[in-house]
Amino acid sequence: MNLEECFEKRLLRNALPDRLKSEKAIEMAQRAIMEAEKLFKHGFYEQVILYSYTAMFQGARALLFKDGFVEKSHYCVVEYLKRHYVKIGKLDQSHIHWLDTYRIERHETLYGLEKMDIQEKDANAAIISAKEFLEAIRRLAG
Repeated sequence: MNLEECFEKRLLRNALPDRLKSEKAIEMAQRAIMEAEKLFKHGFYEQVILYSYTAMFQGARALLFKDGFVEKSHYCVVEYLKRHYVKIGKLDQSHIHWLDTYRIERHETLYGLEKMDIQEKDANAAIISAKEFLEAIRRLAG
């Protein structure tokens, strides 16, 4: 599915730009990172992936709210950022790579029938990626 189909299927929709929602999404992202760090200290690595992704997703939503859009699909959020931020050089491709990777891992963790084997180094990398992503989002959300 491409970005146009996301809009056609109303998985992304126009809305009024909303700076307050954007700021709240960034706050939620920061709280998710703090939760991921707590979970990491106790060895709950699968949950670290979930919270790290949540932080990244909320950060991505902050840009959508700022730009005047709302989402109904995690996949379509990735497509939106690729087109409107990566393609024009405002966001690094690596940020989108990690957002999409953790989106898929989150899906497998929540809905898959096999236990994910998340190692300490993987969980730590997820937290680092989420922090870097959120820092980039903060600069863009201004």
